Amino acid sequence: MRWRDLLTGTGDSFPQLLSRQLEETLLVVEAVLDYIKADNFEDKESIAATAGELEHQADAARQELMDRLSQTFVTPFDREDINELSRAIDDIADYAENTIKEIRLYQVETDQFIRDMVRTLHDAVQALAEAVAMLTQDGQAANRAAMVAKSLENKMEGLYRKAIAHFSPETPVHYLIKMREVYRHLSNAADRVDLAANVINSIVVKQNL
Repeated sequence: MRWRDLLTGTGDSFPQLLSRQLEETLLVVEAVLDYIKADNFEDKESIAATAGELEHQADAARQELMDRLSQTFVTPFDREDINELSRAIDDIADYAENTIKEIRLYQVETDQFIRDMVRTLHDAVQALAEAVAMLTQDGQAANRAAMVAKSLENKMEGLYRKAIAHFSPETPVHYLIKMREVYRHLSNAADRVDLAANVINSIVVKQNL
């Protein structure tokens, strides 16, 4: 790394590295979409393996960003904000990939609530990617995209509550617990979307001070 990169964080800039991490995370969520659409065992197993590889790539993107952060003296945004945003994105990828793991482990059927929740998560991560892409170009546009992501997190919470409420008193408790864990992982991923959006809002405010 050149000495000017150490001082200013040029080269692969932090917004670019965050965007790359989000791109990898979006691929993980798309793999979850593919998994719940697949209708045979072989395809599901192949997609699950791909999701694991994609999650590792997302981890690698975060590690590269953290390495750069530790080596750079001056950053375009607060170091704490960069770290918190990257960590939230990392959690989204983890929760998404764990959704596949739990569906496989618990051997539960994908229902309409899971399908709606995964699609909502996908749209929310896309909105985050748009927000990060606009951070250094148009703060207001970044804020708007972040607010879209937050609204989708609210939608996810509504879906989660409806998913839990739809179980009847006759639903076997062991099945309810398994499904709740799957719903919960998707809800947790959306919580991290909300956290990431809040950090983006904070970055924009600080840039305008």
